[in-house]
Amino acid sequence: MASNKRLFLSLSEEDVQKLDMLREELGMNRSQYIRYVISGQTKVLNPSIKYKELVKQLAQINLHLRVIALKESLSLEDTLAVYTSIEELKAVFLKRGTSGQLD
Repeated sequence: MASNKRLFLSLSEEDVQKLDMLREELGMNRSQYIRYVISGQTKVLNPSIKYKELVKQLAQINLHLRVIALKESLSLEDTLAVYTSIEELKAVFLKRGTSGQLD
């Protein structure tokens, strides 16, 4: 069984920022991303993992819009408009998030 070796790496601030931006896009920590790059893989994690933060934000938006839609002061037309907006947001997100794995 191979043991892990610790690696110390010096990077410029600009390179660290780029590393962090790229790894965050894939939902990985720094070690995972470096191993991913070294492995030469061309496919990334499942989009549901990649877009974890977007899923969280969509859930919050969904919750807030539902609270608004349940207010008695809204007309039936406004309530329907809010629910339509919720479904449109979901459709946009699902279209983006389920388009397959990215290179």
